[in-house]
Amino acid sequence: MIIRDNLLTPKGFDDLKEQVIYNKQLPWFWRNSKVRESDLIQSLVHPVYANMKPMSDYFNLIHTYFSVPLDITTWYRIKINCTWKSSEQTVFGWHTDFTDNEEPRKFKAMKTALFYCSDTNGPTAFEESGEKVECISNRLLCFDSLLDHSGISHTEGDERRIVINFNYF
Repeated sequence: MIIRDNLLTPKGFDDLKEQVIYNKQLPWFWRNSKVRESDLIQSLVHPVYANMKPMSDYFNLIHTYFSVPLDITTWYRIKINCTWKSSEQTVFGWHTDFTDNEEPRKFKAMKTALFYCSDTNGPTAFEESGEKVECISNRLLCFDSLLDHSGISHTEGDERRIVINFNYF
């Protein structure tokens, strides 16, 4: 696991927030679940890259900011996730960033990275180790995609917990 604080320069982070994260023109897609259909945790997602192609007009900007720090060979998926402050902290659901129908060995070399765009008390937790990484804006967390992990809802901090989720080789 690698944690890099203050990944982007203050100007770069402000630019990312202005052009993407808090851009009122950014299309968000509502989901009635966060990890599994049964969890009923409402969230928003903005798909940036999937199925070997950009899905968003903001792909080039995100690629420009993150391809070098992540040292990517190729993207698998990029999406922006948004959840809201809640009255109690709840584990969203243990998962890996590939579906149950996909062969895990295919993803042995894949990495997952989370870039936190907000400050909340909703960390990312890892099931096996019990470690928790705090949600601090401009922080990048990188880890092996085979690790079961989960976001945790927040009760303090920014109204929304916004995270850019990267899967890459």
